[in-house]
Amino acid sequence: MDAANWDDFRVEVIPLRTFLKRNLLHRELLRATLLRARGAVLEVGTGSGAQSAMLSRFVSRVVTLDNSERILAVARKNLAQYGPNVRAVRGDAFALPFLDASFGVAVSQGLAEHFDDASIGLLLREQVCVCRSVVFSVPSDHYPRQDVGHERLMSPVQWREIVRRSVGIAYRVKADYARLDLEAMKYSLKAKRWLGGFSVVVTIDRGLLR
Repeated sequence: MDAANWDDFRVEVIPLRTFLKRNLLHRELLRATLLRARGAVLEVGTGSGAQSAMLSRFVSRVVTLDNSERILAVARKNLAQYGPNVRAVRGDAFALPFLDASFGVAVSQGLAEHFDDASIGLLLREQVCVCRSVVFSVPSDHYPRQDVGHERLMSPVQWREIVRRSVGIAYRVKADYARLDLEAMKYSLKAKRWLGGFSVVVTIDRGLLR
């Protein structure tokens, strides 16, 4: 089921400038998450904890989940500095340990691209059970490299189709390249041409937002 070897995933204690940079790069993801938070956010795949820490400054209840104690041990150090109110939980994203409708939104950054279609479907169906909405970002087909080595670099159209098949017709699914992508702009200046958005932001909503 798990296509990724998370032992190879690099995680480190980050300085303030890195915390701010990572959240600036993913501001579109954060904005979409805050619009759907309804007071409670679940992050699936903790990473450094930077996104959860930032979200906790605007949302009263933020929980971040990861299945790796190694990753969580480092993330907790970052959370202690930047997001001390975030609850870090060790758990399985394929069997979320929460009640239905426990959160307004689930968020992940750089997670889904490591899995095949069937596993993405399992991940998303777990998330829509415990959350009303889901927001995630992944590197796009314009991204210039595979950081770990097995990432699926796909277009918004491809992601939209995978997600729609996964969650069904009861959900509204949108997928687009990130706008005003600062990282893409940096590489585009070097290449002297626009390379396209480096990230795809996907939103999944049941019914209309209120």
